[in-house]
Amino acid sequence: MAHPAVTAFLRALDQFDRSKTRTEIFRLFCEMAYCALAKRASPFADQRDRLEADYMACVGRFPNKDDVRRMPEMMALSIEAIAGGGIDFIGQVAAEIGALDAGLGQFFTPYEVSRLMAEKSLGDAAAQIEAQGFIAVSEPAAGAGCMVLALADALESQGFDPARHIWAEAVELSRSTFHMAYIQISTRGIAGRVINGSLSLEVFERAYTAAAPVFFGLHGDPFAKQKDAARRAAEAEKEARSRTRELLRSTAPVQARAVWQCD
Repeated sequence: MAHPAVTAFLRALDQFDRSKTRTEIFRLFCEMAYCALAKRASPFADQRDRLEADYMACVGRFPNKDDVRRMPEMMALSIEAIAGGGIDFIGQVAAEIGALDAGLGQFFTPYEVSRLMAEKSLGDAAAQIEAQGFIAVSEPAAGAGCMVLALADALESQGFDPARHIWAEAVELSRSTFHMAYIQISTRGIAGRVINGSLSLEVFERAYTAAAPVFFGLHGDPFAKQKDAARRAAEAEKEARSRTRELLRSTAPVQARAVWQCD
């Protein structure tokens, strides 16, 4: 049975002008909600301007402005349901109206299944948080963000704050589903970044969640250690190549130079 907030949301969808399907209205709602939330969270002026322009472009697609005025009611329903945890609200709505694309491998996974998987995959997260202050979560095929929500709920049940003790990197290829994931992950109060991109590391868009500044204020860059290690490795490789070139230019025996010729 659908969550009461989902039922209320579906009723609100049915109040819109019939010139658009429920799926079209829902996707426009998700894009508008994404633009509004991401604009407030973005530290980049150019991104904020672009999100404002995208939002107004969506508004322009509703000839009946009463439909635009219904959006805040739907946003309030969504925020109240998502912020409380324990539900994949947007994913459930998408499944109810048939907005998921099976051709792209999009299927609704019940929240309870994701929660069970989250509990089993966390391992000794408490010890890691105790050691470094947080855990980093990577979700390369985020969908509407259900798995990230379930991880946050599981950690919160152990007494940890999703804004302070989790950094999530969620990637989703489909633009419309990317909007869904951002709405849910940001509204749930999880620190991180949601990326519209592919597994081949192609990035079309990225947006920080509203809780990201809280996390950065406490911990700084979540990948500072990895970046420092990569920098030191690059410097070591550069130094090794420099020494190799010096050796090749030296008067050392030809046999010795041939052994070290690697570039």
